[in-house]
Amino acid sequence: MEDIYIDGIKKSPKDDAITLVAQKAQTKEMSGKKMVIAIKNDDGEIYRVLSIDGLGGYIALAQGIAGLGLKDLHAEDLNPGQYDSLFVRS
Repeated sequence: MEDIYIDGIKKSPKDDAITLVAQKAQTKEMSGKKMVIAIKNDDGEIYRVLSIDGLGGYIALAQGIAGLGLKDLHAEDLNPGQYDSLFVRS
């Protein structure tokens, strides 16, 4: 898993919980396509980008973040572009 914070951008108030979800999802990471998840802070800026290998790890990570009350703007998009999921506070 690759976990990048964008310099100078304020973190989400849920960042500590997101970190715990990411650590748990990392145990489900397997070989496969790299899936990329971006997370926006309360100001609407992307502050964190996580990349995880394989569909199982991605699903665990995306479902875990959604379980924290964040919404995936790309959930219904079959061709989302740069990010497979883009989470915002709902």
